Amino acid sequence: MPEKIHVSPDGVKYRLVASKTTTPTKDTSAKEIIVDSTSIEVIVSDSRLFSRGSQWGHVAIEIDGIVYSRANEEYVKIDKRTYFYGGNVNLTNRSIRTGGNLWRDNVGLVLRVSPAEKEKVKRELERRVGVDQAFKRAHPNESAYSIFGNSCSSNVADALEMIGILARDPRWLPTPITPAELDAALEKSKRLTKKNYYPKQANE
Repeated sequence: MPEKIHVSPDGVKYRLVASKTTTPTKDTSAKEIIVDSTSIEVIVSDSRLFSRGSQWGHVAIEIDGIVYSRANEEYVKIDKRTYFYGGNVNLTNRSIRTGGNLWRDNVGLVLRVSPAEKEKVKRELERRVGVDQAFKRAHPNESAYSIFGNSCSSNVADALEMIGILARDPRWLPTPITPAELDAALEKSKRLTKKNYYPKQANE
């Protein structure tokens, strides 16, 4: 008897291992299984050679409308609209006004996660922002940014891998990780459910 394989709408393959009758019925059609799930979005941005810290692009992660972005200067939390279109951003020791992130092309990789997984990632990102804020209060003229262990990409990859989402190529050294490498790994993930495009604005 050939092996029976079922493929879900998300591309996950399931193999039939057993059949068991739980309710006397002649209805043998496939039954819907409702799984409580939600999503987070990883935003990958193009590179810009003459911009400090953006030579390899940028990666941020959005949860419930808040974007967590490890910039060269410090780790910040920004609402999604301000992240893309600009506005006031509160840093640890001051506020700045930004022009947003639509001076370059961006793609949002929407990943399927459970509510518990989303909360775990959110707690970890909040912890990392808090650690960086404490550093900035103690060292206002310095940055804790590191291309090897505290970059935009490494922070996102670390948080995702806490919930079992592979975010870097296991064939290479775990650090440094580039936005392009993280993007390539997530493009192949079975957790990827959708891609949102945020194109560069024509007047930028």
